[in-house]
Amino acid sequence: MIIRKLLGLSLILMIVGFSLSRAGAVSPALSTAVRPEQVPVLMYHKVSPHQEHGRLGLRITPENFEQQVKHLKSQGYNTVSLDRLTEHWETGTPLPARPVVLTFDDGYEDNYLFAYPVLKKYGYTATIFLVYDDIEGYNEWETDKIRYPTVKLLSWSQIREMQNWGISFQSHTLTHPSLTWLSPEKVQHEVAQSKTELENALGTPVNYFAYPYGRCNWQVAGAVHRAGYKAALTTVKGRNDIGTDRYMLKRLGVNGKIDITEFAQMMEGH
Repeated sequence: MIIRKLLGLSLILMIVGFSLSRAGAVSPALSTAVRPEQVPVLMYHKVSPHQEHGRLGLRITPENFEQQVKHLKSQGYNTVSLDRLTEHWETGTPLPARPVVLTFDDGYEDNYLFAYPVLKKYGYTATIFLVYDDIEGYNEWETDKIRYPTVKLLSWSQIREMQNWGISFQSHTLTHPSLTWLSPEKVQHEVAQSKTELENALGTPVNYFAYPYGRCNWQVAGAVHRAGYKAALTTVKGRNDIGTDRYMLKRLGVNGKIDITEFAQMMEGH
C-alpha cells in the first residue's frame, strides 16, 4: 500500500512539473540541463618588454604572457567570446570545457605586437576595449607621465587585421574619462557615441563596454543599458555565472607582478 501511494505521488509530481515547464514557469536558462558555469574573465592592459612603457601594475612581459597562455592551454581552458558567454546565459547554449574570456583594456599597440602572435600560436581569441577618439594616437587620458608614460595605441590597420583573424573589439568610451565624475548627459555621450562610431568603423555590432578605471555606479550602468549594450565589465575581482548582473561583470586582473604559480592558483580559485 505504501509503495503504491509513493508511486502515485511521483506520478502527480511529474505531471505538475511537466505542466509548469510547458506554461513557461520553469526558465530554460535555469533548468537542470544547464550547469551554471563560474566563468573567469581575465583583464590585461599592456603586454610589453619595455620598462619605459610603464610599471608592472598594468604591464606584463611577453614572456610571462605566453607562459600564462601556455598554462591555460595545458590545463584544457578554452577561450570564448563575450557573445558566446552571454548567449549561454540567455539560451543555455553549451560552453566548451573550462571556458575563459581574455580581455585587454585601452587598446595599446603592444597588444598587436606581442599579445596577438601568442594568441594566434595557441589558437586563442580575446576582446580588446578601445578608446575611440585616441585610436591611431596615444594614451592621452593619462596625465601623470611618470607613473603612466605615453604609449602608442593600435592603428586601424592593426585593428582590422586582428578583427579578421577573430579578435573582438568593443567600447571603452570616447576619451577614457571617470564616468562617475561626469554629468548624465556627458556619460550618455561617451557611452552611446563610442558605440555608434565603433560600429560604423568596424562594420560589426559593439555589444560590450568596459568602465574606464572600473568606476561605475547604477546611474552609469543605466546609461550603458540605454545605449544598447548587452553587458558591461568592471574591475571588481571575481567570476561570473548566470546570476551575475550583466552590467556589473567581474574580472580577474593580471599584472606583471604575479608569477606562473600565483597565476595557476588564481585560475583554480585560490
